[in-house]
Amino acid sequence: MRSIDIIYSEFCKRQEDAVLKLQELEQHPQVQEFLIRCKEQMQGKTTSWDLGSLLIKPVQRVLKYPLLLRELHSLTPNTHQDYENLTAAVKEIQEVADNINEIKRRKDIVERIVGDKKRTDLSVVHGINKKLSRRAQKLKQATGFAVEPTHDVKFETLYVKFEEQQELVRQLARDVQGWVRHVKIGFENLQQLACSMESIYGSWGGVRVKRLTGISEFSKMAAQLSTSLARELDNDVRGYIYSRIDEFLKIFENPAQVIHKRSMKMIDYDRVRDMKMKGDVPDKALQESADAYVSINAQLVDELPRFFALTAKYFEFMTGSLALVQMKFYKRMQKEWRKLVQQNLGLEVAQTYEAIIKDYMSHLESVDNAASQIAILQRDNRYSNSIRNTSPINSGYSTTPSSTHRRTNTASQSVATDVVDANAVDTQLEDRSKDFNCIVLYDFETHEEDKLDVKRGTILRINQDEDYIDPDWWYGTSLDDFRSGWIPINYCKKI
Repeated sequence: MRSIDIIYSEFCKRQEDAVLKLQELEQHPQVQEFLIRCKEQMQGKTTSWDLGSLLIKPVQRVLKYPLLLRELHSLTPNTHQDYENLTAAVKEIQEVADNINEIKRRKDIVERIVGDKKRTDLSVVHGINKKLSRRAQKLKQATGFAVEPTHDVKFETLYVKFEEQQELVRQLARDVQGWVRHVKIGFENLQQLACSMESIYGSWGGVRVKRLTGISEFSKMAAQLSTSLARELDNDVRGYIYSRIDEFLKIFENPAQVIHKRSMKMIDYDRVRDMKMKGDVPDKALQESADAYVSINAQLVDELPRFFALTAKYFEFMTGSLALVQMKFYKRMQKEWRKLVQQNLGLEVAQTYEAIIKDYMSHLESVDNAASQIAILQRDNRYSNSIRNTSPINSGYSTTPSSTHRRTNTASQSVATDVVDANAVDTQLEDRSKDFNCIVLYDFETHEEDKLDVKRGTILRINQDEDYIDPDWWYGTSLDDFRSGWIPINYCKKI
């Protein structure tokens, strides 16, 4: 009987929808042609063909089983060996029929809730009266004059998940919106950088035409990213992500209506329960509303788990669509950057990010070495911070060995002549040959003006000038942002 119950309950619950779907499909010529061919092939094999008639047969048959078994039971002597089994069969088949009828009734109630209903003036008045009665019942429960509201732990657990899934998708929409906004801000910053570089290179004397062309190409690429690629990203996100998020949230609307109706009917159910506890008899409408609560609650407990299984698949589909949109976007952006790098640095460099950095650093080192040969650039630039505010009173910190050296040399500078002879230049070039790179071993933070704040792992170029040698401090320049200052020797390691 349990197998019969499961099979027939599922079939009867879906039979009406199947008939409606069949009527919809029969409007298509190809389906009509297929059904006609099937009917011709079935000639002489059955007298009950068409598909609609076949779909109703199981529903009619399951309702005939109780009649058949009751008839057999009534004609079987109680001394017969099958009598006890027939008695049990009659009882159980009736339970199957009652369960099918209850499932059908629950389905009808839910369909009336989510279906379109025209409200009459009488129904509006009736609805107002029900609202007043339900508010009174809730007030009694809140003040302790009525028994506490009914609790169904299983439904309440499902309801929490129902709300969580909606919020999860809304959060996904907000995160996608934030990502797109972040991308656009990046494009705007890139375009501003390109415009600034184009202005600087365009007004700088002695810049090669090739470099001006490269900067112009960079500016064009930044504009391309900020316009066409950003527009394409907007279209893809709206078409593949936002539209599906909207559709996802819409499928929660009908279940939400049923859940809301359940909460209203539950108040009537509690009223009926309280009235019966006091020995009162509820009116017919109130009793029907309380019975409807039982049906709606059972339907939700039965169908919400299946609903969640489908929404989980839908959510995976949405996140997969987001991944495809992001992959397409990043491939397009990578293509634009690679084309620019290839045009200016060559195909080999354009293959990897590490190769681009390596090429850049090699060019930077050659420029740094060339600049180090120009004597008039060195002392004022490298030690401008160290020759300002050398007084302990002005600087706000105590005198250190390094500051003592710097004050002494500042005084000597005041009497230096403006003429740099050949021997002085040779001496500076010799000192520069002693410069080296080092890596910072620990974070170094200080509020002193002439010292250098650096993080662990920073590469510094250490300047070894005999006039500014300190046994405890090195003077270095960061290769990342070209900031210069003093740093303790034990914080660095030569490389």
